[in-house]
Amino acid sequence: MLRSILFGLAAAAVFGASALAQETPARPNTPEGWRALALSDLDAARETLRSQTPIPYDTENPSYPAWLEEGYQRARALAGNAQDAAGHFYAIAFYLNGFNDPHIDASPVGELPAPRWPGFVAASRNGGAMVTMRDEADADAPPVGAQILSCEDKSLAALAEERLYPYVLNGRLAFDRRRAVTRLFLERGIPGAPAPSRCLILHDGQQREITLRWRALPEPADAYWSAYQAGSAGPAAPWGVSEPAPGVFWIGIPTFSSGADTAPQLEALAQAIEARGAEMRAARAIVIDVRGNGGGNSAWADRIAAGIFGERLARRARNASSGRSATDWRASPENVAYWENWIETVGIPEFGANSEGVRQLRGVVRGLSRAVDRDPPIWRQGWRFVPRGGGLTQRRPQGDSPFPARVYMLSNGTCGSSCLNFADTVLFVPGVKLIGSATSGDGPYMEVREVTLPSGLVTLTIPQKVWRGMGRGSLEAYEPDVAYDGAWDDASVRAWVMELIAAQ
Repeated sequence: MLRSILFGLAAAAVFGASALAQETPARPNTPEGWRALALSDLDAARETLRSQTPIPYDTENPSYPAWLEEGYQRARALAGNAQDAAGHFYAIAFYLNGFNDPHIDASPVGELPAPRWPGFVAASRNGGAMVTMRDEADADAPPVGAQILSCEDKSLAALAEERLYPYVLNGRLAFDRRRAVTRLFLERGIPGAPAPSRCLILHDGQQREITLRWRALPEPADAYWSAYQAGSAGPAAPWGVSEPAPGVFWIGIPTFSSGADTAPQLEALAQAIEARGAEMRAARAIVIDVRGNGGGNSAWADRIAAGIFGERLARRARNASSGRSATDWRASPENVAYWENWIETVGIPEFGANSEGVRQLRGVVRGLSRAVDRDPPIWRQGWRFVPRGGGLTQRRPQGDSPFPARVYMLSNGTCGSSCLNFADTVLFVPGVKLIGSATSGDGPYMEVREVTLPSGLVTLTIPQKVWRGMGRGSLEAYEPDVAYDGAWDDASVRAWVMELIAAQ
């Protein structure tokens, strides 16, 4: 498996649309203006994907070049009906989300319609949906603990498939299916995908139908957003190494993202792990908490894994999960400029001019520069011939831990990109258990950067390379050895983990 230096969604934030911070983009004030803007931005989105990603040349993943054109035509119909900011954004979101790849995305700049709620928050629980918060001033709001059986005579899964997944989230990922239960009861103005108007609930053994009365969020909205976050994703892991019980070490790694804010925290974390690695391995248990971690820089992931398991064991586990692979990079002047900038502003300050990562990236710049004028403009890094990939998550090793401590990797479902690379190492150490939720899954595209569309109102996340012979198939995830189906607030999760450790 060819390992990447950056390899993650979180890394895209290093270079966002800096120009957007300078002034607020102009917004149309008529439906005609919004339609024209939606169509022109959609054209720019397709041209960006055509000129700066490998998608047009990807014969091994034919659904991507097919959607590049088919999805564009379908999105044009939506853009041609845009009336406002929501119509403008969701036409573009429909196009980008239709690739079904976590590394291809659209994000709004500025406000969409103000969020509304129906007087309650729901969360995925026990294989269904449960009310976890209600408006106490609304006598008609369903009580906390009530089950939501269906809405508008459809299952919540069917409703999410129809009204959410074309625009937001991805129903193939366990994390997004869980989040969709909560998101169904938050109205954000998706045109043609109205919020449910009536639902069937079960409480105290009695079924009844309720009419949903949508309204503005309560003021202040802090309690609402706290309940919403706990119901869907839960908070990210807190930074650092702690010992919540004698001999139980808890390692919080909320990101591997490089940057001015996170690099010092990652450095401090790595040093703390390296200083106590032998002590932790000889203790009762180690919890590797990656809640909220969506990836970043694999150099940090490799260093932290080596600190936890020791360099030799971490390398052995990494090699056990590796295979012959390659990546095909899209060569373009914009991609070359991105990496030149990244080396100078992030790579050298964070890792040093002579570091392995910076040397690798200088090689990437040379390879891309040579391929810019080729036909096709693709530069291959790695093996010339690679086998068919997939199935890595089913090849985890059996056997006991090689040291006294039991090791648990705690996932809430966000773990993708460089975090999944980290999981490829951690979960290939014998005896390690994945607990909580399935990880996320990656598509074959990666190494992203951000591009702002001409309106200044939408930022695209676009990939620069495609993986050949990837160990994990497209959106293939690690399933938990011990699953959790409770509340995802920090206190509840920690209590569950500590009970699990005590029981084992």
